[in-house]
Amino acid sequence: MKRKIIFVALCIFISLKMGAQQKIQPIYYVDYSFANRHLLRGGVEFMLIKESDNQNKLFLGTGYGIVNDNGKIRGIPDLHLSYNVGTLLFVKVGSSFSHAYSLVGISLLNTCDIGIGYSTSYNNSDLKIQGFTAGITFRLTRKDDVYGKFRIGF
Repeated sequence: MKRKIIFVALCIFISLKMGAQQKIQPIYYVDYSFANRHLLRGGVEFMLIKESDNQNKLFLGTGYGIVNDNGKIRGIPDLHLSYNVGTLLFVKVGSSFSHAYSLVGISLLNTCDIGIGYSTSYNNSDLKIQGFTAGITFRLTRKDDVYGKFRIGF
């Protein structure tokens, strides 16, 4: 329990500290994934690296998720890195107190990521989230350079 409180406090501190900087604006996200359980997450992401030439972006995200565990709803914190290659592909790795996961898939102009991957539970975890994973993430922000530019033609 002590680790969870420290982790959540650290996540809140990071989001407040980065949100206070003027050029770093939080990106809100909602994420749904399914391995052997349904998992709904939400939180904030921050764009760490933006390569304007080829529109590659690296996002650091932190948030909180809920999962059904034998009729009880449990909460789990989430921390992840998502690397979007251009506006078409992404790779995402993340972890919580109960499991670690990785996803790869397609990105629709960085507004929506749809992917498949694998999730594995930690040995000492009482909440088992493991197996092949499918997930979808939506990003919401007012910052224009987060989303990819739609280029047509010549």
